[in-house]
Amino acid sequence: MEFPFGHHHHHHRGDDDEERPPQPPPPYHGGAEPYPPPGYGGAAPYPPPGYGGDAPYPSPPPPRHHHEYSPGVEHVSHETYGDAPAPYFPTPPPPRHPHHPSPGVEHESHEIHGGGGVAPRQQTVRIFCKAKEDFSLTIRDGSVVLAPANPRDDYQHWIKDMRYSTKVKDEEGYPAFMLINKATGEALKHSLGQSHPVRLVRFNPNYLDESVLWTESRDVGSGFRCIRMVNNIYLNFDAFHGDKDHGGVKDGTKLVLWEWCEGDNQRWKIVPY
Repeated sequence: MEFPFGHHHHHHRGDDDEERPPQPPPPYHGGAEPYPPPGYGGAAPYPPPGYGGDAPYPSPPPPRHHHEYSPGVEHVSHETYGDAPAPYFPTPPPPRHPHHPSPGVEHESHEIHGGGGVAPRQQTVRIFCKAKEDFSLTIRDGSVVLAPANPRDDYQHWIKDMRYSTKVKDEEGYPAFMLINKATGEALKHSLGQSHPVRLVRFNPNYLDESVLWTESRDVGSGFRCIRMVNNIYLNFDAFHGDKDHGGVKDGTKLVLWEWCEGDNQRWKIVPY
């Protein structure tokens, strides 16, 4: 291998290296039996402590990751024992990472013990806005959009998962829930900010992920409510340009988050299918 700047590495070795016998071990002066040097006397060397077999001392337990709490986030100590709910689709869960709760969210610490079981069958729901009540929220080409309502389309069926409703609440005290698509097993995930589209992420039932938690507001007229981020209730579901001034809801109108403007494209219902 050539090295930069003209430097070359050479291995020097005497002709009698293979002829030189191994050095004897140092003299023994009592005390604990020393480890012989590797390769001395033809016997295999002792393994270092902790390599194979029983270690002389037990290994320390792995570090525990605790949730970090932020101002305005209420946590209630809670542990669940027994069988944990299984995912809606049998996919391996992603690696666990400590999450960082945001201001304005009430949380409980949540630990799950035991193996997964069969998830109970849950009724699916339809999600639509007042601006176009005969359109439903669906998934198309990896995006969350509105389309003409079709009960036979599984992509328009959602599961409103309330498993954290007693553990996590927004700053107004409304319970958190997740919205999981029946066809894909993906959960609606917070957008990157105002005017950005709502995203999708594979749902993992064994990990409390704040970014997939939503709440509903008080009634804002005729049973419609705002659907907003659990950790920022000022960003709401918004059918992008679905208000009358921008032409209304159309097939393929994207779902984004927006501050409350009192538009019909921001008033939503979640009803059983």
